[in-house]
Amino acid sequence: MLFNSFEFFAFFTAFLVVFFSLPSRAQPFILLIGSYIFYMGWLPSYALLLALTTVVDFTTGLIMAGARSETGRKIAMAIALTINLGILGTVKYLDFTIANVIGLAGFFGYQLPDFALGIVLPVGISFYTFQSIGYTLDVYNRRIEAERNFIVYVQYVAFFPQLVAGPIERAPHMLPQFRSIHGLRFENVAPGLWLIGYGLFKKMCVADALAPIVNGIFADPQAYSGSYNLLAGVAFSIQLYCDFSGYSDVARGVARVMGFDLMINFRQPFYASSVTDMWRRWHISLISWFRDYLYIPLGGNRGGEIKTARNILIVWLASGLWHGAAWTYVVWGAYYGFWLIVERLVRHTIAPERYLGSSLENVLGRIWALPIFAVGMIFFRAPSVASALTMLRSFADLGPLSYGTFKMLGVPSFELAMLGVSLCVLFVADYFIAFRPQRLAELAACPRLPFVAGVGLTYYVLLFGVFGRIEFIYFQF
Repeated sequence: MLFNSFEFFAFFTAFLVVFFSLPSRAQPFILLIGSYIFYMGWLPSYALLLALTTVVDFTTGLIMAGARSETGRKIAMAIALTINLGILGTVKYLDFTIANVIGLAGFFGYQLPDFALGIVLPVGISFYTFQSIGYTLDVYNRRIEAERNFIVYVQYVAFFPQLVAGPIERAPHMLPQFRSIHGLRFENVAPGLWLIGYGLFKKMCVADALAPIVNGIFADPQAYSGSYNLLAGVAFSIQLYCDFSGYSDVARGVARVMGFDLMINFRQPFYASSVTDMWRRWHISLISWFRDYLYIPLGGNRGGEIKTARNILIVWLASGLWHGAAWTYVVWGAYYGFWLIVERLVRHTIAPERYLGSSLENVLGRIWALPIFAVGMIFFRAPSVASALTMLRSFADLGPLSYGTFKMLGVPSFELAMLGVSLCVLFVADYFIAFRPQRLAELAACPRLPFVAGVGLTYYVLLFGVFGRIEFIYFQF
């Protein structure tokens, strides 16, 4: 079930009625059943892998808690990592590996039969696998005690608002919430509905409205001048932000209505003052996961600049591979790793703030960060590295934009005008969220204004949103 579908809201309404009507002791079971029904809506067999991951990591936590030696804990942790990463690697990377082996053999003159397995990637497997691995690593490192209530742990792994596309939550934050009783409270419903509405606005009025432009140009970049290819990179950056942060907002809103608190996954990244700052604001749950469970164990920024640069590059190559089995994601990770290393060296050797002042440095940092980010997103979206390089080479031939081209791409005048309005609303709203939160709080306290604004947002989404069951981009990861 997609968040941007009437089926989901019918499911969610029915779920809320049952969840809050039955005695509180039944809530964990209702949430568990509802989460599995939600996930099985894609393919019932997906639930088997979800259940296997849950059982393996819950059992591993108990084994580590009862182990009498550090060796026993290490063996249990190693087995759990092998099973979890083995499952993820098989379904996500086996066909990619086979294809590259066949290609490499062909390069050296050996013809191998195409024995790709055609494995279908279960939706959300990268997200819930990392969330469950995070729990076992926290238990192993003694950050938390092992969870002994299986029903609580199953809810933590399968919690349907964030199951298929995050945010990747942490056990210390979520497990206590599944031990609590949840009631229907107005102070949760109002902000929850606002998050749902704003998330659907991002998805349906911005991301999906940009999709025809992005899809059309990326499908055949050679047919367009550098101006259109550059526009496609910028448009995809905005599309991906609105698509993914829109999902995260809806997830947080749905959870909030139920009385649960999910972490913020995006903090207005297009107002970042550097590439480094951009990645502190984008997909926060994944970036912080790699920081805590890979970057810091590798040594972090200890041991000198060379080792720090190595650790940054390893983390970003891993991040690229996490996103998908394609060389474009590897290049994407290496690209951003390179620029993060460059920024770190510049900060430590030149210290621009000392010469420019913080205000000018922030302005120049934004001018620097956005083009670098958009170019990287071309590698993320392009079907191949060669296609991405074709688009980058075309930047040498910038020309005028034509309305006729947009019409041919499926965005005629009215849709183009409404897209412009939606983009203005998006960036103004994000500006106030990022820099004027107190002003937003004052407006929220005005009598009837939040209600009027909420009704207006609802009508705007219903009138100008793109309907048609368009999946969220991150479902493929």
